[in-house]
Formats: sequence, C-alpha cells, structure tokens
Amino acid sequence: MRKALLLFTLAGFLLAGEYKLVDEVLAVVGDEVITLSDVKNYEKELYKFLSQKYKGKELKEKFASARKKILNNLIQKKLLLIKAKEEGINVDQDLQLTMKNMAKEYGFSTVEELEKAMAAQGINVEEWKKAARENLMQQRLIQKEVDVKLSVTQGEIRSYYESHKREFSSPARWSLRAIKVNKGEGAEKKKREIDKVLETKGFDEAVKLSDPPFNSNKGELGEVSAREIRPEFLEVIKTTPAGKLTSWIEAEDGFYRFLVEKYSPPSVKPISRIRKEIEQRILEEKRAQALKKFIEKLKKEIPVKILRSYP
Repeated sequence: MRKALLLFTLAGFLLAGEYKLVDEVLAVVGDEVITLSDVKNYEKELYKFLSQKYKGKELKEKFASARKKILNNLIQKKLLLIKAKEEGINVDQDLQLTMKNMAKEYGFSTVEELEKAMAAQGINVEEWKKAARENLMQQRLIQKEVDVKLSVTQGEIRSYYESHKREFSSPARWSLRAIKVNKGEGAEKKKREIDKVLETKGFDEAVKLSDPPFNSNKGELGEVSAREIRPEFLEVIKTTPAGKLTSWIEAEDGFYRFLVEKYSPPSVKPISRIRKEIEQRILEEKRAQALKKFIEKLKKEIPVKILRSYP
C-alpha cells in the first residue's frame, strides 16, 4: 500500500468506537458530556504521539505527566467547541482543503482514494472527519479570539534578547590536531625525532610518527570547546595562537603536542539574525497566557461539572 497513514491517528483526531462496552460520564460541559471512553481514546492517541518522539524511561515520564492533564484538556476542547458553535464558525472549506492536501501528501490522486485507504486500515472516515472538523473549529476560534490580539514590540524583542543572551551565545572553539608519544623507554628519543621532522617537513609528516590513534587519522581532533578539552591541555592551548604548535604537554597517558589550526572566539548572535526567532518565542508565551485567560472566561460563561477525576 502507499505510504502508511499514521497521520490519521494524531492526538486530537480521536478514533471512535474503541471503548464502548463500559462507559461512564466523568464531566459535563454545558450540555456536552465527557465519558470514560473519550478519555481512554485520548490517552491511547497521546501515547502513540509521544512514542514517536520519546523512548524508554523518558517516554514513561512524559506520558505520566501528560496523562494527568487529559481530562482538563478535554474540558478545554469542549469549551472551545461549544463557543465555536455558538459563534457559527464554519470550517467546511478548511476541511476539504485539509483532505486534498493529505491526499496529495500521501500520493493519492483524489480524496476518494484517500478515504478508501483510510477505511481499509479500519478508520471510520466519518468519525475522523467529525473530529477533524471540531479540531479546525477550535483552531479558528483561538485565531479569532486570541491570536489576532497578540503583538510584539521592538522593545520587547530587545529586552528578551538582553535577558537571554546566554542562549544565543557560542563558546570559544579550537580546531586541533595532535601528536602523541606514549610514556616508557625511548619516549624522549622519539619526541626529539618528531620535533626534528616538525621543523624540517612539517606537521603532516611528523604525525605519521605519532603513537595511535593519531598516526592513522592525521592527528585530527576536529573543532572542540573548552569543556571538551582536558584541563592539563587547555591552559597551554588557550595561549597558543592559531597556526602554531604547543610545546610538549605531559599527561598521565603520554606526551602531546597540538597544532592549533583555527581559533574561534566566543560570540553572541546579533539580534538582526534572530529577531524572528525571538518574536516567535514571545508570541508563544503570550499566546499561552492569553489562551489560559480565554479558557477561564469560557468557564464563567459555560458551566463545567467534574463528576469524577480520571484515575
């Protein structure tokens, strides 16, 4: 079959009919109810969604944390949906466009082909469309009541930049190559031989005399930051100009000389390069706060009764 239609089970587009044998009303929002099956279906899709991003212990922790918020999330969705219906928000065209885009993305010629493929995977297409339509209605309401009222000033961007400079900073870095001589009998003689080759033929020839592993990889260490350099090496490397060699440095496992090929000083990204990123961060923070206030407002307009918390 064509590309697997995993997208059809994203959290929020809940599949119906999974848990129907035993049901119970957990909460009432206006005239709408939230049942145990609603919560279990949401929980199932939530786990699928998180398992695409996390594994093992981290997945368990993320899921346990998110699971505590399921009933509250469903209450918020109901509040938004009720308000969207009251305001007569119509998303039929949005849904048609969504279906067309999905058909194209998954390689189908028509929406009808897409729906047949969904049905073949056991997805109730009408239920899926209903969930998708409700999700789009909620999004449209948030755009109308929250997003359009948000703005970010240049002063806010500058203030955020100044107070988060560490996040936009890059530490000093060195591009290094190394020669090593193991400790033991003949070490001093070998060091002198390497020094002579360094003076007459250069680093590329001298590194061939190095003990492993640098004799086989041309001494390449790549670009490293201060925290990636052993303390006994760092002080010497810091005072060595780019293009120069350090003196021999004694370490527990041998003697080393480093070629500092390049030095990149610490830097801070200019605000002009990250203005859009900062603006988006501020907007997301403002959006979360504004949405929280909007939900609280809806709770005052639409009665919410929690009959039993989700265990």
